[in-house]
Amino acid sequence: MIQSTIDVTKRNIANLVTFSESRVDQVGWERTSNAETVIKPNGEQVVEASMMHLVRDFVAANANPSLIGSDFVDNNPEFFLDLWDVDKGFKWLATGLPAWLPIPQIWRAKIARSRSLNAVLAFEEAMEKAANGENPGQEWQYLENVGPVLAERLKLYRQLNFTMEERAALDLCLLWAMNANANMLVFWMLNHIYADKKILSSLREEIAPFVHAVQPKQLFGVPEPPRIDTFDHEALASKCPLLKSCYVESLRLDAATWSFRVMQENLVLPASREKDAEKFFLKRGTYTHIAHSIHHTDPAYFDDPHVWRADRHIKPEQEGEEVSVNMGTIRPYGGGHSMCKGRAFAQKETLVFIAAFISMWDMEPVGGGAWKMPSYKPATGVYSTNDNVRVWISRREDLPQV
Repeated sequence: MIQSTIDVTKRNIANLVTFSESRVDQVGWERTSNAETVIKPNGEQVVEASMMHLVRDFVAANANPSLIGSDFVDNNPEFFLDLWDVDKGFKWLATGLPAWLPIPQIWRAKIARSRSLNAVLAFEEAMEKAANGENPGQEWQYLENVGPVLAERLKLYRQLNFTMEERAALDLCLLWAMNANANMLVFWMLNHIYADKKILSSLREEIAPFVHAVQPKQLFGVPEPPRIDTFDHEALASKCPLLKSCYVESLRLDAATWSFRVMQENLVLPASREKDAEKFFLKRGTYTHIAHSIHHTDPAYFDDPHVWRADRHIKPEQEGEEVSVNMGTIRPYGGGHSMCKGRAFAQKETLVFIAAFISMWDMEPVGGGAWKMPSYKPATGVYSTNDNVRVWISRREDLPQV
């Protein structure tokens, strides 16, 4: 899946913004971010856009073909907008409250969920037809590029005689899980990185041997956009400690995940290892909720816990050993048998998109000046925000020419 994501991203990262003044000529993620071409006071042409919508929707459009195929993404351009509404109203949906209550988050989420489910249902029906050797329809001609995860799930669905509705519900859950947290984590990481030019410069230098962005020379008077020639995603995780440390630091600070457990036995749990520590009695059959953000911002474990520090998790280099990144006591994906099964892909995906963004594009706040971090809004995992972060986006000017 990750190689498919890289291939799509390499094709599209040059069109993160197109500098098109007409919305008709813009790509989908530009339109949702209200992108517009402007001229800075120094005469430079840039694109002004809402950063969260731009980043979130670009990641969705370029990551999801590796899971559900290009046909689904192309056939349902509004799908991810509905998915964001489902995510906004997720906690309300979990309450089971009826849609007629005068609470906008409920009825918006229910309507969005219904539309999303219908979109996935059409996909399931097309996949079933293709599996039976039938023509799935003109709009479903590239089902062979559906990712291996859903292809294997289809085999299991057929083996267990799942209905189309059951399949659609399960795969919609998977699509929500794939997009609800990783997309926003990329947004928060980019905020931290672009806010500090030294960190941005250090990261670009660190990833340059593995993500090679170039500017083709102009031929015949027609300028060519920059491109990424090589992309070694394995090296991003194994040979770029600062990048990986940034990832862990954003998981620590920009996410507020919870773990839920049912107590199988009575348990007396001390608050710490100290002899006279306060003790809690957890009764068998009750539920335990673990708010990881409380630990992640505990000054007993992290100095200046509310400060995002890029190199916080880099393990000091030992003689004869390579520099490494240590997760320590951070558990953003939970623990035990219920630990997030997609955590390995989520890490690779996040590092790939961060590397692609910073290799090709510069960002600064509209009007210049210091970068103001958006405020947090609690969500289902990684924080969201209500702040409209408008940024100026321009192509990097220091790329090597080829």
